[in-house]
Amino acid sequence: MMMKSIETQIIIYIALDLFVFIFAIFEGYVWVVNTQIAFLSAFSIVLLSFLSYLKNINKQIKTLGDIVNERDFIDEMDDPYELYENENDKKDKKSKVEISMKNLSKSKSAAFSLFRLIGYVILIAGFFLLLKMKSFQIIPYLTGISIIPLGGFINIIYQRKFNRN
Repeated sequence: MMMKSIETQIIIYIALDLFVFIFAIFEGYVWVVNTQIAFLSAFSIVLLSFLSYLKNINKQIKTLGDIVNERDFIDEMDDPYELYENENDKKDKKSKVEISMKNLSKSKSAAFSLFRLIGYVILIAGFFLLLKMKSFQIIPYLTGISIIPLGGFINIIYQRKFNRN
């Protein structure tokens, strides 16, 4: 189901970019260059951020799969206030706090990962390339970047409409 959603999102991005590309052809060379560099740089940020978080989630699933030690339903019924908990259980709770702190540091590392930084470098490099070519125009550039949020919005509407059935 998730893969189908990702495929749908990519198809929406490509369709919107194709529409903007055809429109930009009629506007001229500067429009084509600005919209495509903006779209490709924004898309690289989204794609590389997605890959970064996916890698982080897979790593957490791998490391936490063995560690999770929750109280089951019978333990909750027998000892709802944890009165009969022994010292080993208390040590386990401390280790859970340590695990949650490790998870926080792992999610922080995904937020500042190399993948995302590469995406932002592509954005900045594209911007400076346009400036160096003396071809930068703000309206076509923002049009190219706006494909990403518009595509996300369209995907949300599409998913809501077709996932009800």
